[in-house]
Amino acid sequence: MQHLTNTATHADPYHFSVFDPSATEPHAAAPNLTDWIAADIKPTRVTVAPGEDFSALLTQLHKLQVIEIQFPVFTDGRGFSTARELRERGYTGTLQATGAFILDQIEYLSRCGFNAFEFQSEHHAKVAQLRLAHCQEVYQGDARQPLPLFRRRPN
Repeated sequence: MQHLTNTATHADPYHFSVFDPSATEPHAAAPNLTDWIAADIKPTRVTVAPGEDFSALLTQLHKLQVIEIQFPVFTDGRGFSTARELRERGYTGTLQATGAFILDQIEYLSRCGFNAFEFQSEHHAKVAQLRLAHCQEVYQGDARQPLPLFRRRPN
């Protein structure tokens, strides 16, 4: 996996990477949820599949650095709900979208709480960076900013 940018600043809180199946260095894959639950020593990363019961993670959220949420097809929206619920339950680490999400979904993924994205091409990663930088403010509340815009206005 090649990291294009790894800036976790206030101005650019996103992480972008490109999946490279020919990479010579092994990518430390996150274990799936079943393997993570069975592990005696819990890894700091885990992969959650769509619709998977992730309640076992809830008491360990503060110990997890990365939760990868899979999108097997772009029409499967369960990953959006999983991300939002994890953020609402207090997870502050990296939420990474992997799989078949599309560029048209990038803003919505961000609003649900994703702050890392794995793409199949460098071009898609660069386009996503531009799209996320384009619109920083939205009217509705979301996982990034729970208050709607009218509640944030000065009196």
